[in-house]
Order: sequence, then structure tokens, then C-alpha cells
Amino acid sequence: MSILERQADFGRTLFEINQNTFQELSQSTQKNFAEYFELNSEFSQKLPDVRDVTTFMELQREYGETLWSNLREATLSQAEILKSAVEETGNAVRKVFATES
Repeated sequence: MSILERQADFGRTLFEINQNTFQELSQSTQKNFAEYFELNSEFSQKLPDVRDVTTFMELQREYGETLWSNLREATLSQAEILKSAVEETGNAVRKVFATES
């Protein structure tokens, strides 16, 4: 395979990696927003049942823990997507610059 063919293949590969990564990140972000609004809806429905400060503080603590847990999971998921994209890009770079045997 000539250097021009490898460079053209490299360009296509990078385009596909970028396209797939953007798609996965967009889907992840959409899912995260849906979960966030669902969480807020769930906890806002519990507010009318609050009758004292202690119950309110417990509800607020539960909300904060759930929000933090969801945020941590979303961040880990997106980090994995980006890590995969970096690894794929590294493989593509190594492939294009590999010497022919």
C-alpha cells in the first residue's frame, strides 16, 4: 500500500472515529439529561409529603447522593468513550506510519 493510500485510509479512519465518538457522546448526554429530569421530577413529587425540617433534610441528602452517583456514572461513561477514541486514533496513527515489511 502506498503512502498516499495509507494517508487516505487514515483520513477516513479519523473521520469515522470522530463521527462515532460524537454520536456516542451525544447519546450519552441525551440519556443523562433524561435521567436528570426524571430525578428532579421524582423528588419534586415527594416534596408535598414533607412535614418537618428533618424529613426535608433527609430528602435533600438522598437527592444529593443520587445526583452525585448519577454524575459519577455519567462521567465514567463519557471518559470510557473518549479513552476508546484515543486508543483507536493511536492505532490508526501507528498503522499509517508503520514501515512496510
